[in-house]
Amino acid sequence: MNILSADFVTSVARGSDVPTAGTPTVALVGRSNVGKSLLINALTDRQIARTGAKPGTTRLVNIYRVRVSASARMRPLAFTLADLPGYGFARGGSEARHGFENLTREFFDHAVVGRTPTKPETRTFRLAGSILLVDGRHPGLPIDLTAHSWLRDRQYPLQVVTTKNDKLSQAKRTQVQREHERYFGNEVLAVSSKTGAGIADVWTAITRLL
Repeated sequence: MNILSADFVTSVARGSDVPTAGTPTVALVGRSNVGKSLLINALTDRQIARTGAKPGTTRLVNIYRVRVSASARMRPLAFTLADLPGYGFARGGSEARHGFENLTREFFDHAVVGRTPTKPETRTFRLAGSILLVDGRHPGLPIDLTAHSWLRDRQYPLQVVTTKNDKLSQAKRTQVQREHERYFGNEVLAVSSKTGAGIADVWTAITRLL
């Protein structure tokens, strides 16, 4: 994938503040410290997303604008990446955690799936789909399965991606890949933001969502 441009736009504290500039949005959802920001940097081949070793680094919805082209003949594709706060843990205790959960719900409450909103004043935006990131080392975590069910119940287009697979041996990666697909009942993509393995597959999934 040829990355024409990739830029941080803004951080928002309310779902109604997500920019509604007409480009479709792909949401990155996942547990705290699962590697959403690292994946953004790996996808765009740029250090545009802030990363941190401590859980809870992403405390707002961070918005990025991306333009890509698969080939010289392909019309450039523009879209928005929304990096949502990680679920399950937040520095600042339960009050901060509940605040992040409310922000995520607000984000999806303002999303419209399948069409471009015709009334910008409603502060809605087009959601092309979501990428649910889960730690490849830990198949079947209840909190990940709950997030998956929540997104599926609302019929949001969805792709599950496992991260941190470079920390596993090849044999173990094969084993846990089967376990993840059994738990989620669908195709699961395995990536490593460190080595770049699987990044092309994620781009294919994003293009399919868009």
